[in-house]
Amino acid sequence: MLPVFVIDSAVTVGNWELPFPVRTIGIKVYIDDKEYTDDVDIDKETFYSLFGKAKNFRTAVPSPLEMERVLRDIISEGCTRIYCVHLSSKLSAFYNVMKSVTERLKEKFPSVTFRVIDTRQVSIGAGYVLLKLMESVKDGREDLERVVQEANERIKIRFSVLEFDYLMKSGRVKAITGMLGNLIKIHPILSIEDGELRVVAKKRGLKNVVEKIVQDLKIDGRKMLGLVYAGEEMKEIVLEIEEKLKDEHIERVDIVRLPPTLAVHSGPKMFGAGVFIL
Repeated sequence: MLPVFVIDSAVTVGNWELPFPVRTIGIKVYIDDKEYTDDVDIDKETFYSLFGKAKNFRTAVPSPLEMERVLRDIISEGCTRIYCVHLSSKLSAFYNVMKSVTERLKEKFPSVTFRVIDTRQVSIGAGYVLLKLMESVKDGREDLERVVQEANERIKIRFSVLEFDYLMKSGRVKAITGMLGNLIKIHPILSIEDGELRVVAKKRGLKNVVEKIVQDLKIDGRKMLGLVYAGEEMKEIVLEIEEKLKDEHIERVDIVRLPPTLAVHSGPKMFGAGVFIL
């Protein structure tokens, strides 16, 4: 039987043909203290319609019991190899909770092999790591931590937000930085470096932000391009970035909408792009 890959809802998968089956565990999303499970009982369209209406947004990792239930279901189907691939452990507790769940299940199911893997990425970046992991498992590689490192060396992510309120509330940026951004339109350009959120530049005005993102992602050679946006009004911006980055070496382009799991922290005015060098 084929191995099964278990991911969380912060791992963004494009419209890819994957060699192995995937199960997604949705992260909990709380909107004005009402609980939802991402991609289970709330979809992206419904979620984004609530911005401007709801006052409070937050996320939480699913309970160990919920994670265990998913893994037990997979085992009951006869699977003996389960790969759990998750967003950066420096941005979420999901990886550590899943690690403890699988350690407990190893004692009950000694014939099942569990591998819990920290992508050190989020969104489309984590999706690119997943692709590389699947390719490596198909080729019989066992050194998956090395595979993650190799993949991260070939991924470059840049994104920005046009309003800071949500990042400030989630603790992802300092309050003073957010206040300055909201007041004088200086926007950060962010990246994921070694699993952490990093500000790599600050630019005044949307035009300069787009130009800097394009400049940073202009990379020679064969590559995949991923474009991510939150609110519908941000889609036009990523289409502009796509047009500026297009060249004959891009083998595929994926345009995806940020899942509720992540949009809770970024707010609706988030956009970004990433390249995966092949």
